[in-house]
Amino acid sequence: MPDQPELQQDEDAYWRSCKEFVRLIIAELNCSLKANRVSLKKRRQICTTFTFSLCNFLDHQWMKPSGRTQYPLLCFAKTYFDIDVPLELSQINFPHKSVELHAMVGDEINWFFNEIGEDGAAIATGDVGSETADVEIDEAVELLPQPCPTCTGTGQCFCIRKGGGDSTNCARCGGSGHCKHCAGSGEWRHP
Repeated sequence: MPDQPELQQDEDAYWRSCKEFVRLIIAELNCSLKANRVSLKKRRQICTTFTFSLCNFLDHQWMKPSGRTQYPLLCFAKTYFDIDVPLELSQINFPHKSVELHAMVGDEINWFFNEIGEDGAAIATGDVGSETADVEIDEAVELLPQPCPTCTGTGQCFCIRKGGGDSTNCARCGGSGHCKHCAGSGEWRHP
């Protein structure tokens, strides 16, 4: 039996991988819609709705194949999962509990349509075997605080912001009334 892969829960690395994954979904869907002559306004609306729904499913939902509940799990591996060779994964970065995909959709839609002008080439992807060399990201760059995308900077849990206004028995915050994603600070520190 092969060695077990190294499991890691690196919030910043996972966030960057998720961001690129969300960008890829937006770019691929936009490309298909463009090929079918869907207007820019409609493409943006469809990309937003679909991507948010998919990310929300990955973040918070379950499915029941063959009558058994299963939860989707988005992980990123450092090696290709090849069906023709024995399983040998060296490193897997699995979800950090504070990272939610659906919270980044609005920013990534704006980035794709406004900042890069729908240029899918800005998203690095390719076929297995055509990989390019990895580069190191300067981890020393200070991450500037931004308003938390989940609580929009209020620091309050959903039960307070949009629920009944009472945090008692809230499964999200455990009764604290604080947003679990920013620990009630209202700030988010991701690039």
